[in-house]
Amino acid sequence: MKEKIKNYFTSRFLPNGIVLFFDIVIVFIILFLTYWLRAFFEYRSFPVQSVLLQIVFGVPLFLIVALSINPHKGIIRHTTVDDAIKILLTHVIGSSGLLIFSIIGRSTSAASFLIIPYSIIIVHFFISTSFLIGYRLIIKSIYYRLTNEPMYGRNILIYGAGSMGRTTRNVIEQDINLKYNIKGFIDDNIQMQGKRIGGIQVFSNEVAFGKNVDKLKIKEIILAINEGSISVERKADIIERCLQKKIKVSDVPESKEWINGKLSTTQIKDVKIEDLLSRDAIQLDSDKIGKWLSGKTILVTGAAGSIGSEIVRQIMGLNWKRLILLDIAESPLFVLQNEILKFTVGKEVHFIVGDIRDTYRMQMVFKMHHPDIIYHASAYKHVPLMEEFPYEAIKCNVGGLKIMADLAVLYDVEKFVLVSTDKAVNPTNVMGASKRICEIYVQALAQNKDVLTKFIITRFGNVLGSSGSVIPLFKRQIEHKGPLTVTHKEIMRYFMTIPEACQLVLEAGYMGNGGEIYIFDMGEPVKIYDLAIKMIQLSGYVPHKDIAIEVTGLRPGEKLFEELLTGKEDLLPTHHKKIHISKVQFDNYNEKHQKIVQ
Repeated sequence: MKEKIKNYFTSRFLPNGIVLFFDIVIVFIILFLTYWLRAFFEYRSFPVQSVLLQIVFGVPLFLIVALSINPHKGIIRHTTVDDAIKILLTHVIGSSGLLIFSIIGRSTSAASFLIIPYSIIIVHFFISTSFLIGYRLIIKSIYYRLTNEPMYGRNILIYGAGSMGRTTRNVIEQDINLKYNIKGFIDDNIQMQGKRIGGIQVFSNEVAFGKNVDKLKIKEIILAINEGSISVERKADIIERCLQKKIKVSDVPESKEWINGKLSTTQIKDVKIEDLLSRDAIQLDSDKIGKWLSGKTILVTGAAGSIGSEIVRQIMGLNWKRLILLDIAESPLFVLQNEILKFTVGKEVHFIVGDIRDTYRMQMVFKMHHPDIIYHASAYKHVPLMEEFPYEAIKCNVGGLKIMADLAVLYDVEKFVLVSTDKAVNPTNVMGASKRICEIYVQALAQNKDVLTKFIITRFGNVLGSSGSVIPLFKRQIEHKGPLTVTHKEIMRYFMTIPEACQLVLEAGYMGNGGEIYIFDMGEPVKIYDLAIKMIQLSGYVPHKDIAIEVTGLRPGEKLFEELLTGKEDLLPTHHKKIHISKVQFDNYNEKHQKIVQ
């Protein structure tokens, strides 16, 4: 029976015209009753005729105001603060109109019937607004009691009792398709803990995870916290606690990402593994970098790739003169062109489909544009594939780099920033060896007294979300219900986000004096096997039960641990605590150039 009642009310909406009719009738019934109460308590006669005439004049007034402000167009069972404000505003204007009627009645004997005592207007205002808002809230409460029985829903907690948390609650409650029972808020603010918001308890982190998640049979926690009010480490700690309790975790996007300034339940997504692995972003000195790039022509190779495209995004807002985006991949370059089109209005941006291994083609690019700064992100980077095709790895990574570096010297490029990899350290595979050769060559070039170009190297580990990262592979495997494939149970990797990597590249380009290898503080390495387990848990599945994990064995050229320094390198500090310089022994340019040419 209750299910039938619920279905009946959730599938029907009261027409706006009927709501408006009831509102107007209620407003003037309350006016009538206010007069009656005044007459009753003051032992006066009840001026029926005057009241009826005042109602006749007042109805059109309130009707016009209501049709302008539309307090009747809100869905009653989903009444919000905005609806209450509209009702209040309608009454402020309407009561002001009654006040004007009363003033006119006092100044003109012919309109004396319009005289309304000021006490009546004030009392009527408060009773009428309270009643109209109150009956909406009562209907809303009854509706949610009917539709949010525990047997029908999934018990959840909202982490964050601030404005974003309260908005999230309202959005969830208004979506009749969601089967969620909001059992409480969690908040780190001591002043909010133990209190209630809209009848829902606010728990501390310790109380919530100590006993309530089990007692309340919580299946999911939704994080509704602004990024500026919580550190990356704190957010990762919360997610870890949820995973330990086998609770699904979802995340609410920043308010700037809401559609037309409003949050919808479709925007509440599963937490990403990046939230567990990322750290607080590097704080760039944007002003100094902006001044340095001001009036410069910038060339980005591999511009449509993971790193190259993010470099482009991060420098779009700076005051450069000309931007040349070069890539051999036509389709990704086209996608990038469409993405940044709105940011390039009035700016000189050139999209070039070209191959860095084509000397003649690259000469034409340099001759036409004369770049001042080059960010060289172009490379083949997939270790197993390059083991199978070593010629292509050497031709692209080493041959392409040599062509671009030599042209940079020839055309007096100010700075050349090479994007390298931790796989270049004590390399055990073709890809890593090819990138190490690149490092050696540009360092040797930097020591040549006749070379004006400053060559800078940035070296970092695996980049989350890049086309070669294990994360997208695991995501695809989870979508197909597994199995997830890991090459070795003990294999470990350093991870960083794409924005972090590109911030390093920009910072290094600015501070570099030539010949340095800049290394980012990447924290602790992560076991890929543990990563697979957490990704399965974050997707709402149970590892080894819902989705299997298979150990397939190390691939050719793959090693268990990546390194950031060779045995002959030491770290030197920079002005930035998360960026270090590798102190290395430089090689003779003529010797290295001769070996590479051979």
